[in-house]
Amino acid sequence: MPLQKILLKPGVNRENTRYTNEGGYYESEKVRFRQGTPEKIGGWVRISSSTFLGVCRSLWNWITLSYQNLLGVGTHLKFYIENGGVYNDITPIRVANTLTNPFTTAVGSAVVTVTDAGGGFKNNDFVTFSPTTTLGGVTIFGEYQITSLTSTTYLITASSQASFALTGGGTIYAVYQVNVGEEYAIPATGWGAGPWGAGTWGNGAASAAAIRIWNQSNFGQDLILGPREAPLYYWNANIGYTAKTASITIASPSVVSFSGSLVNGTALALQTTGSLPTGLVIGVTYYVINSTGGTFNLATSTTLSATLSGVAITGIAGQFSCTASSVTLVVNQSLVISGTYGGTGSIAGYVNPTTYYIVATNGSTTFTLSTTIGGSGVTTTVGTPTGLTYTLSTIVITSGTQSGVQSISPRAISISQLSGANQTPISQIFFLISDASRFVLCFGTNDIFSTTIDPMLIRWSDQESVTEWEPAITNQAGSARLSQGSTIVTALQSRQEILVWTDSALYSLQYLGPPYVWGTQLLASNISIVGPNAAAVASGATYWMGADKFYKYAGGIQTLRCDLLRYVYNDINRQQFDQVYASTNEGFNEVWWFYCSANSNESDRYVVYNYVEDIWYYGSLGRTAWLDTGLRSFPVAATYAHNLVNHETGVDDGMLADLLPIEASITTAQFDIGDGHNFAFIYRILPDLTFNGSTNGVTPRLTMQLLPLKNSGSGLTSPKSVGGTDTDAEQPVVATQSYPIDPDTYDGQIFIRVRGRQMAMRITSDTIGTQWQLGAPRIDIRPDGRR
Repeated sequence: MPLQKILLKPGVNRENTRYTNEGGYYESEKVRFRQGTPEKIGGWVRISSSTFLGVCRSLWNWITLSYQNLLGVGTHLKFYIENGGVYNDITPIRVANTLTNPFTTAVGSAVVTVTDAGGGFKNNDFVTFSPTTTLGGVTIFGEYQITSLTSTTYLITASSQASFALTGGGTIYAVYQVNVGEEYAIPATGWGAGPWGAGTWGNGAASAAAIRIWNQSNFGQDLILGPREAPLYYWNANIGYTAKTASITIASPSVVSFSGSLVNGTALALQTTGSLPTGLVIGVTYYVINSTGGTFNLATSTTLSATLSGVAITGIAGQFSCTASSVTLVVNQSLVISGTYGGTGSIAGYVNPTTYYIVATNGSTTFTLSTTIGGSGVTTTVGTPTGLTYTLSTIVITSGTQSGVQSISPRAISISQLSGANQTPISQIFFLISDASRFVLCFGTNDIFSTTIDPMLIRWSDQESVTEWEPAITNQAGSARLSQGSTIVTALQSRQEILVWTDSALYSLQYLGPPYVWGTQLLASNISIVGPNAAAVASGATYWMGADKFYKYAGGIQTLRCDLLRYVYNDINRQQFDQVYASTNEGFNEVWWFYCSANSNESDRYVVYNYVEDIWYYGSLGRTAWLDTGLRSFPVAATYAHNLVNHETGVDDGMLADLLPIEASITTAQFDIGDGHNFAFIYRILPDLTFNGSTNGVTPRLTMQLLPLKNSGSGLTSPKSVGGTDTDAEQPVVATQSYPIDPDTYDGQIFIRVRGRQMAMRITSDTIGTQWQLGAPRIDIRPDGRR
């Protein structure tokens, strides 16, 4: 017989048997299709030797005004900003407590018991202690991870063992980072677990503690971030992602200087390698006032707090007297005078209200005011004004001594602590920043003047604002409530609209402008999405993974035809649906979904949809997050080795220091002669393949296998082929022949002897430096009897 070309339809189909899918492919592993033919996927290389703590499930890429290409990395333990391969910890602070003699040591042990009546900590949380203290021969300072806790105590491990038991430590400042989250969903069973009415009578239904997933998006050059079901936090690019050394002058008021530039109202926290002067505490939020760029004073509040009474104008220009205040008066302190001027005397240029600055004072009963910091006293005439209110700022005064290196902390700060914050959300299921007019939108949050979380409520800030959330006639802040479903799951910015998924419906959210601002429209009911990261936008369409099927939205919703539907959903861990991560690989027209197989709590499988060729393929790969960004040269993915890797670079596995081969393979469905009426005998094969892209200096190599079968559906059975093996009389015969192929020995054809009623072909590679693409191989095949 003449040569028979094996030209197969692209994609992998496992919706039917191997024989039914004749003319196609049935299995794949780390293989994609390019214009209809299979090839090994590209390799990956770690971005650096650095690692982070925890499992990453959130990535976001943006560029600052100073052209820093930054990547937000949210793990179940911490939050980092990556730049240049270094992971910089900016995990927000939950609370800063002042403790007295909190430490207890035990002889011969490095484990220290810490007592904090404030509580609120969780196992594996992180805490930072200062100043340095030595107790029982153990030095305690810096960051520790919490273990073995009760409601008021926990354990930390010091770097050395205690020489004797002791309780003490003096005055200690304990700064707690936000509580850590779960690495994977932890099943909970019994009464109270699961929704009302779920499960059979008398038996509790199963639910799960949710995994930690950070939401994040840049607001200009700054970053807004927050874990699901937690507050939002703000990272200021002008402060940076590393601690900035600062000089703190012990004075009244204290003066801070550093190499950057901060505007008035900027919220910040301080940290130290030693101790701060009296009046300042690490982890506490302060506010920049009287800034001249890199030099400024600090205030403890964004609002004015103390008021003066008994104020009169003296005979000295710009000087006032008052009844002794409970607040110490200091130079550069701001004072706002408001009200309608009455009584005697005068203040030149006064309008209601006016901000002045103290330029001289005795600290309690006299002060001189100017309209500028350090300026000349205002023009006044002696008298006693009436109808006026005098309100002081909460400027910081320092005293005592300081030690070590002082610096401005890079940690993100709660948006509720930002200057001007008003009715900010206390929690959110998801948030994003709209492309239209730059609103911050929170999904599944509390309403204004309420602490009750409504999982179906959408709230948005005023336009171009992170801090103003209370609706008013002068702004565009507002809210809307969805009706179909019990909770919002996620949202995604699409073309000219924001798509919002609940657990049973899909909505469109569009900007309308005042007075409604944002309007909702129901797009579809009775649909599902498996988790908050299960959707991706590619080439103008949105794709997502539902609880039992895949969907596409491009102006209308449709069920996506999937040739791997049963393969995926028959072997998936539904308890770990929140781990599903969708992203694009635009360079190859692909949408990827990473998920956990049925017996795994880790993401170990992937399924790919090529939306240009309308085909599917699958494989195994452990990735917890993926970002296809146009701001970097390669797609970036997070691994279980606690690092990030660049994908589609090289041809090998470079996740760790040493390169490893990528084991790739693809197997065809079964083919035969004349519907298998006769056995077929193959004695020659002419492979059609290329090794383009293989590593220079390395001999690429792959293996081609022919898998003959006696009958379709019977597995690899007798009679065995020449070169086959009958390993067990009670088991099917493995009747295969393998043919290694590499450019040094391959001369265009291979002579073989294989016999079977049906056959399949498998291509595999497992050597360093190998890249390949299969074309249309030909076989020399002839009938060989009927039995």
